Amino acid sequence: KLGSFVRKVGEATTGINMSNEPFAVIPFDAQKLISMEVVSCTGYSKTGQVLLTLAVKAKQEGVKTNLGKSCGNGNQECITAYDTSGATFEGQETGTFTQVVAQKECPLNIPVQYSFGFTGVPATLAGLEMARIEFYIAAKSGNVGSNMSKIEPIQVRNIPITWE
Repeated sequence: KLGSFVRKVGEATTGINMSNEPFAVIPFDAQKLISMEVVSCTGYSKTGQVLLTLAVKAKQEGVKTNLGKSCGNGNQECITAYDTSGATFEGQETGTFTQVVAQKECPLNIPVQYSFGFTGVPATLAGLEMARIEFYIAAKSGNVGSNMSKIEPIQVRNIPITWE
């Protein structure tokens, strides 16, 4: 158990893959405000669509999040998934594959779900190596986001796909 804990901390801190378990690499300033985990990643073989669902928890009161949107680009979608061979899949925040654009209120320590849809994913793909997610977080203690002060997007790695 200690080894698993050390691997997870190492992965989240360095972004270096030390296991096959999903993990999120969250920039330092954002780590003070949120935590994140993979809820599910479901593929639909008949349509080639994949739905990635993440849970975001606020670490302090008054946090609002916006994932998949770049700070300077309005409502432009900014989430890209990669497979192990480097193929890319552009994503869109969804509500059952319908675009959603509002910031979400995140109550303290209660998970708030975000779902992202990807199309054109081959049903033979076992998983996504990484999803790179632009973000913006508004908090009483200050705002933080990718494209602000050269902060990197959030990375979610080692995402297995369950095909239906």
